[in-house]
Amino acid sequence: MVLRFVALGQIPPGLYHDEAYNGLDGLEVLAGRGSIYFPANHGREPLYIYLSALPLALLGRAPAALRLAAAVVGTLTIPATVLLARSWFGKRVGWLSGAVLAVTLWHVHLSRVAFRAVTMPLWTALALLVGTWAWRRGGRGRWLLAGLVYGFGFYTYLPVRLTPLVLLLWAGLLVAQGKAHRLWPGAAWFGLGAAIALAPLLGYTVGHWEVVMGRPGSVSVFNPAINKGDLPGTILRHLVRTLGMFFVRGDRIPRHNLPGRPVFDPVLGLAMVTGTIWAAVRARRRLAPAFLLTWVGLMLVPTWLAEDAPHFLRAVGVLPLATVLPALGLAWAWERLERAGRGGTGLLVVLVALTIGLVATGRDYFVRYPALPEVHYFFEEAATRLAADVNRFLGSGWDGEGWTARRGEPTPGRWAFVEQRMWVEWASIPFLIPSVDRVTTQPEEMPPDAESVLLILWPHEDYRERLDLLPTPARIQVWDGPEAKGDLDPQPFVAYVAFAAEPVEEGQAEPLARFEGGIALLDARVVPEGKTWRVELVWTTETPPQADYTVFIHLWDGESLVDQGDGDPAGGRFPMTWWRAGDQVVDIHRLTPPDEWQGTPRVVVGLYLRSTLERLPVVDVEGQVLGDQVTVPVPSP
Repeated sequence: MVLRFVALGQIPPGLYHDEAYNGLDGLEVLAGRGSIYFPANHGREPLYIYLSALPLALLGRAPAALRLAAAVVGTLTIPATVLLARSWFGKRVGWLSGAVLAVTLWHVHLSRVAFRAVTMPLWTALALLVGTWAWRRGGRGRWLLAGLVYGFGFYTYLPVRLTPLVLLLWAGLLVAQGKAHRLWPGAAWFGLGAAIALAPLLGYTVGHWEVVMGRPGSVSVFNPAINKGDLPGTILRHLVRTLGMFFVRGDRIPRHNLPGRPVFDPVLGLAMVTGTIWAAVRARRRLAPAFLLTWVGLMLVPTWLAEDAPHFLRAVGVLPLATVLPALGLAWAWERLERAGRGGTGLLVVLVALTIGLVATGRDYFVRYPALPEVHYFFEEAATRLAADVNRFLGSGWDGEGWTARRGEPTPGRWAFVEQRMWVEWASIPFLIPSVDRVTTQPEEMPPDAESVLLILWPHEDYRERLDLLPTPARIQVWDGPEAKGDLDPQPFVAYVAFAAEPVEEGQAEPLARFEGGIALLDARVVPEGKTWRVELVWTTETPPQADYTVFIHLWDGESLVDQGDGDPAGGRFPMTWWRAGDQVVDIHRLTPPDEWQGTPRVVVGLYLRSTLERLPVVDVEGQVLGDQVTVPVPSP
C-alpha cells in the first residue's frame, strides 16, 4: 500500500490532461449528468470516471483526490491476483503472484495516475476467478454471473475488446480436445450474462459508432501513416520490442514508465523466463498454464500492432497474469530446493528476489523518475502550478499542497484572468479551479468590485494591452511559471507569466531612496533562504519613466565585490516604460553570500541604462544629486 499511496498527488508531478478529463467528467457525474460512454478526449469507458466521483466529492478538486480511485483499485488488484493464481496453481504461487504484482513498477505507476487503464487488471483477475469457479462447479447461476462480470469489463479500458478472440480461441481448443460437453449449456448462460451487461454500451455504440470505434484505427500499424509503407518490417520490429519489454527495454514514454525500464528487474526477469518454460512444458496436459500463456500472448497484440510499441497502457491487458509467470519461476526454484532438503534456502532466495524488486521499484519510481525533467513536462506540471497560483490568489480550491482542496467561497473582491488558449489546451486548469465564476478568459474590463486581480498571460507574444485589466494604483508582483514542453515541441518554454495586483496600503512611509525622473525605491529587504539571499525591492514612480532601466544589486564583503544580481525589473516581464504612476512594483533578485565574511557585508542598489551603462542619479526631495546607489540593510553575518 505504501508504494501506491505515499505522495500520491506529488509523484508523478502535475496532472496530465487525460487524467483531468476524467476528473471533469467525474464532476459531471456528481452533478447528475452521467453517461454510458464519455465522448471527450477521443472517447473513454466510464468505470474509472464513476469510481473517481466519490473521492472528488469528499476531498475536492485535487490531484490526489482524482488519483485515489486508482490507488484503491490497484491495491485491490493484489488480493484478487492472489485468489486467481491460488485457484489455478496453489497457495504458494498465489501469494507469490500477489507479491510480484505489489512490487512491479508498471502496476505501481498505474495505481498512481488517474488513467482508466488501472481498472482492467482488477477486472481481469475477478472475471477469470469467477469464470474458473463456473467452469469447475457448473450451474446456470454461476455461468450467468461469469458472463455478467465479463461483460462489465467492456466498461474498463479499450484492450478488453480483444478478449472475445481469446475466449473464442480457447473454446475452439476445448472443442478440439473433446471437452465440448463442458461448455454447453454453460456457454449460453455466459453469453446471456455478457449480453445483459453489454446492452447499454452496445446501444450507445450503435448510435455513436465513430466516437466508440474511431480511436483504434488511428494508431494501428496497418495505418500507412504509422507503418510508412513498410508493414511487414513494422510488424516484425514491433514484435521484437513487445517481447523484449519484460526484461530488455520497456515503454519509453515518460508518462507511462521510467523511460526504457523493463517490466521486471533482472532477477524477476529470470524468474519469468523460468516460469514461462514451466508453463509451456505443462500446457499440453493442464488447462491453467495453457490458458495463462494464451491470455498473455494474445493480450500483447494491442501494443504489438500499434504505434510506440511497447506501450504499457495498450499492453495492460496482460496484467495481472504476467506477474504469475515469475511467481511460477520462484515457486519452482523454491520447491526444487525443498526437495533437496534446503527449504530455508529456497525461502531466502524468494525473499531476496522480492526484496530486490521492491528496492529497485522504490529507487526507480520515487527517486529517479520524478528527477527527470521530461516527467514534469509529460504530466503538464505547469498547468497544475498555474491552477494552484489562481486558487491561492482567489482563496479557494487546491493550493498546490496536500490531498484536499479548500472549501468555501473565494475571497471577496478577487478576480483572475487566464488566457483562453491555456484554459482550453490544459484540461487540468478548469478541473482544478473551482471558482470559475471568478475567472475570466475574455480580455475585457474587470468587474467594478475587482479590488485585487491576477493575470495569467502567455509570455511569448505582446501582452501589454492585457495589463490594462490591472487596477490602479496597485502593488504589483510578477513571476514566471515553470517551463512546459509539449510532446512535439523541440524545446521547453516558460508556460506563463503572472501579474498579481493588490490594493496599495494607505499611509506609505518615506521611500528609502529617490532617483531622477520620479522613480523611488520604497522598500528593500534581504532575506536569507538556504545558501542564497532573496532581495525584495519595491519600486514606484510619480510619472511613467521615459526609459527602461536595469537594476544593479552588488554584494560587498568589505571592499571586495563578491556577487551581483543585475537584471531588468520583475525579471524583464514588466519594463519600466510600462509602469503607471502610483503603482508599486515588487522586484525580486538573488545573491549568494560567501561562506565566511572577511569584512562588513553591504548590499547596494541602483539603476542604469543598459545601452550606455550610465547610472541614474539618486536625489533628495529637492532634486540635489546624492550619488548613484543606495545601501540597503542586510542580515547579520
